[in-house]
Amino acid sequence: MIWSGGMAWIADFPDPSNFYAPILGCAGAVEGGWNWSWYCNEELDKKASLADSMADPEDHEKRIKLWEEIYLDVMADAPWVPVFNERRFTIRSQRLGGADAIFVDPVHVPVNYDHVWVKDVQ
Repeated sequence: MIWSGGMAWIADFPDPSNFYAPILGCAGAVEGGWNWSWYCNEELDKKASLADSMADPEDHEKRIKLWEEIYLDVMADAPWVPVFNERRFTIRSQRLGGADAIFVDPVHVPVNYDHVWVKDVQ
């Protein structure tokens, strides 16, 4: 998991288990763990373990259904509600040249330095 400010919470978790285990599982609810809410539901951990053990491709739909149940149960417990509502501002000097689209996202990586210039350089 990546940590850079709030990036851990907005990272893409392609599999439901990738998010549950570190952020909501009992194993993460320890000093230095990623489960900052200290939420721990041992019954849901058992269901998560069962869902993770479904490796047969024929069990895919059943596995996803079980993960849906797990997350609905987490929401019913309402341990914590992470809401990402960040405002970003980009301020640039009128001296800078370059396509306006380059300056839209202040945290875009890589920064397009090859396409930005200072207009009044002699």
